[in-house]
Amino acid sequence: MQKFRFHVAVCVSIAILLASGEIAGAFSLLFSKIPPSEVKAEYVEQARQTVDSLYAKWQNGTFEPVGDEFTPEMQKGLSPQLQKQSFEQIRSMFGDFQGMTFVETLTARFFIPRGTVYRFKGTYSRTPEQPEIRVVFDSHGKISGLWLKPWRDEIQ
Repeated sequence: MQKFRFHVAVCVSIAILLASGEIAGAFSLLFSKIPPSEVKAEYVEQARQTVDSLYAKWQNGTFEPVGDEFTPEMQKGLSPQLQKQSFEQIRSMFGDFQGMTFVETLTARFFIPRGTVYRFKGTYSRTPEQPEIRVVFDSHGKISGLWLKPWRDEIQ
């Protein structure tokens, strides 16, 4: 019973932080940075190759189901139609994808199953902005999340 109360208290505290507008602070409480010496270089490279491959296909007009490097949920959710819509929107906002630079790796503190977040800054042809390209790996090394969002120094 004591353990249950603790979990409820943590959840309520997080909800209060989120509701009060302390979003950045709340998210930094939810994630831990992985020291650079402990970052799995093979995942950084896999994330880079996967994103490079997707953009290369999209720029050639190829939108096809994603492969086994993605979780079944991502394979289902990242349909060719959604890829095309996303690509067109990204291209109209930022221009053509030119590459990405690895910034940091984080892991969720409380979520089960835990994911490992690899954050990159993307480079695009039409903007000096470098939006975040976030690639999340599950505990089996499969990509379970892929986002493009405005860059924030603290994860959000």
